[in-house]
Amino acid sequence: MRTTGGLVTLCLLATSCGEAPVGRVELTPVTVGDMTVRAWSDGGFALTVGGRTIVTARQGALAARNYEEDVRMAFGVWSFLRDPPTALRPRANATLRRDGDAVVLAAREGATTATLRLRRASPGEVEIEGTVAAAAPYKSLAVHLDCTADAHFLGFGEQYDAVDHRGRKLPRWVSEQGIGRDPDRRTAFSGDDTTTYFPVPFFLDPRGFGVAVDTEARVEADLCSTRPDEYVLAAEDPRRIHLRVYTGPTVADVMRDWTALQGRTSAPPRWSVDGVWLAVQGGPANVRAAVARARAADLPLAAIWSQDWLGRREFAPGQFGVRYRWSVDEALYPDLGGLIRELHGQGVRFFGYFNPFLVPEQDLYEPAVREGYIARTAAGEPYTFPISVLLGGVVDLTNPRAVAWFQGYARTALGLGIDGWMHDFGEWLPHDAALADGSDPRLAHNGYPTRWQRAAREAFEAARPDGDWVMFSRSGWLRTANVSQVVWCGDQEANWGTHDGLPTVIPAMVSLGLAGVGYVTHDVAGFSGGPSTKELFQRWVELAAFTPIFRTHEGLRREQNWSWDRDEATRAHFVRFAKVHRALAPRIAELGAQHRATGMPIVRALGLAFPDEPQGYGVRDEYMLGDDLLVAPVVTEGAVSRRVYLPRGRWFDVWDATRSYEGPTEVTVEAPIGRPPVFSRTARDDLRAIQ
Repeated sequence: MRTTGGLVTLCLLATSCGEAPVGRVELTPVTVGDMTVRAWSDGGFALTVGGRTIVTARQGALAARNYEEDVRMAFGVWSFLRDPPTALRPRANATLRRDGDAVVLAAREGATTATLRLRRASPGEVEIEGTVAAAAPYKSLAVHLDCTADAHFLGFGEQYDAVDHRGRKLPRWVSEQGIGRDPDRRTAFSGDDTTTYFPVPFFLDPRGFGVAVDTEARVEADLCSTRPDEYVLAAEDPRRIHLRVYTGPTVADVMRDWTALQGRTSAPPRWSVDGVWLAVQGGPANVRAAVARARAADLPLAAIWSQDWLGRREFAPGQFGVRYRWSVDEALYPDLGGLIRELHGQGVRFFGYFNPFLVPEQDLYEPAVREGYIARTAAGEPYTFPISVLLGGVVDLTNPRAVAWFQGYARTALGLGIDGWMHDFGEWLPHDAALADGSDPRLAHNGYPTRWQRAAREAFEAARPDGDWVMFSRSGWLRTANVSQVVWCGDQEANWGTHDGLPTVIPAMVSLGLAGVGYVTHDVAGFSGGPSTKELFQRWVELAAFTPIFRTHEGLRREQNWSWDRDEATRAHFVRFAKVHRALAPRIAELGAQHRATGMPIVRALGLAFPDEPQGYGVRDEYMLGDDLLVAPVVTEGAVSRRVYLPRGRWFDVWDATRSYEGPTEVTVEAPIGRPPVFSRTARDDLRAIQ
């Protein structure tokens, strides 16, 4: 494992990151246990743990910033428009001292004092807490750290277009991903290349350390973008900024210690991994017909997912969604309990759907307004906003009575025999809402997904303490993985687009893995846009086979989108790869247990699996399933071959174990439909089951 000491120390001494100010004086170092802090009169410092220099700052590490801001939200996507900030960043008169088990660095200029408190919180973690005392007001605090030539930034929550984020600016705020993120065809529903449901202010440097900004506030990360010699982590909380530095020295150590904070998603029941979750809507006749077709095709079927158990809505001609309510539509599903018992008798489970919206046209709205269960405006009115073609608000989860109200509906669903559900949304709490507990809505916003998922989890665990249930969700922040179970990648478009289509699923999965998510899944073959084609559907299926959970979605254009049994060739391909997935299920379960024990995800970025190979850090179209299988799906329309990067070691083609390659290398391999490039580090006998 490479260490970070050499280059960051050179940077600190101004030989690789620009010249240090004249007159800079080194202060007497302070050591507490195995932690040593060196500092200089201009506020620069170097943190060394166990002989490894982890992070450094050349001068004035801590700044307070003020600005005028206009915040806007459209369809769950926020814009924070602001003037250039003014900064208070003391870079003189620094002092360094020990205070109990902590080291305190303070820099002063005029009436402003910036203080950093560094403390060894555990064998794998150093806490850095920053505060600023100033006469002038400010809105955020920022820590400026040195960016060396070999610094890399993997993580920052779910991302769709990159794995290594060096050179980027990443605002972290729970948001809709946005539908159709192509900058050449933006709409009111569009996000941009940074918007995401599951942002997390944490990065892993493959050299063997990581940094998290521990806050509920909006975070901005400037990763050597404005200045190539520094990165900046800012939190919009004037009280303090709290960094957690995970000291390694290996990436496995970092993931273990980081996920002790973030959480590690719990495993769903084994049956949910063994087979396909088949999306079916339209009522009992459609469900029964789909199960019969699956049985006739010898499809390993784990569950039927009928999101319209709540009722069906047509958002636009030919585009179908669900009613925003929490109880069964008895006209569409007149005996849902009986249907579920029938499915259970055939070994098939049933999943439903919930979201936190309250809309005037449905039965939840009036009691929510009357009882104070809906988030309100500062004037005390129900806070409503456009939700696609609807108008509505969200349940106020800071109100314990509102949580209990939702959980009553969840218990009723479980009483019908529902085995789990898509626990959708969680991104829409207004930044300026008035909340029942009086908390700051800008701090409550990022925590809303955790509250929403905890409400469901408590209902599941109370009704089924044996763990025989499934919750799949899409949104999150710090600590959400403590309550999440299965996380899906969101609303990709049913196309080949690099902004929002099939190619974005792979970086989303590996970045969720870095955010503490073990069990990831995605919509086969997309949700919006489309309609999907036969080729797109088949390539998406090939990706799903090597994903922890194999799940389909009919998409908004369910009548036009390609489906698993549209023709015989598609049916045979689908069943074959469903059986490949079933053959991998024991391995996936084993990796899930490993995730719970160590924090290492099931789906892994190449930079996480091979930290000594920088050429793999930015790879966004391959991933590791555990530490043995390298998966390189075809995500380009019309492609029948593709270029694959293979890290060091010997790699066997899983479809033909007589063919192998010695890495590190790049190879072009044949990849017709039905043979996605997949390689194993061993010619294991159990791989014969997927051939």
